[in-house]
Amino acid sequence: MSQIQKVIILNKPLKIFEFTPFQLVLMALSCFLALLCGNKIPGDWKIGNLPAGFLVGLLIVCAAIVFVKMTEIKPMLWWRNLLAYRLNLVASNWLPHPEEAPLYPDATIIDAPDRKKLAQEFFIAEDPERLAAQYDRKAN
Repeated sequence: MSQIQKVIILNKPLKIFEFTPFQLVLMALSCFLALLCGNKIPGDWKIGNLPAGFLVGLLIVCAAIVFVKMTEIKPMLWWRNLLAYRLNLVASNWLPHPEEAPLYPDATIIDAPDRKKLAQEFFIAEDPERLAAQYDRKAN
């Protein structure tokens, strides 16, 4: 009779409602920010028939959903680096032309003088009787 073993996958992040805890915190903060911004806008301002505060809050929450899904596609560090390099906030020095590289083998690299001898010393040979029996089985 077989036994069922429980396997824990360690590289799979903890998810609650399809979001990681960090993403849930971001969503909660965006809802709080949407309520604050929505309440600051006067109630008599309307866009179409909808209050402007509601639409601003909806826009903030929708932008947060897009931002949270961006963090799922690529990590936050990747987006931070992309933004920093695009806005030239980080120094990006490029070599104007290729530079000469040192030629190898370098004098500081010490090679084993008898590499073939060492390889033969640790070589594990096959048992000739076992090989012959194997060839006999294949022939039959």
